[in-house]
Amino acid sequence: MIKNLPLLFFILIIGVSASTISTNGNLPTFLEWALPVISIIFNATAALGLCLHVFVYKPMKKAEENLNEVFNKLD
Repeated sequence: MIKNLPLLFFILIIGVSASTISTNGNLPTFLEWALPVISIIFNATAALGLCLHVFVYKPMKKAEENLNEVFNKLD
């Protein structure tokens, strides 16, 4: 499912950085509106990906390993 965990962290860092820059700087009008939108998209993407990794991928892998152990004991 999610195999690019470093990519998700990188996207999260970019989103947080864009949010910080947009709130702390005197920017042109275009960037004043573009950076918050970009940061919301990046932060939502990274948060969703990380949640899928933690709550779906890891338990699924653990259940698969447990199931393989049971089948190995039956043989």
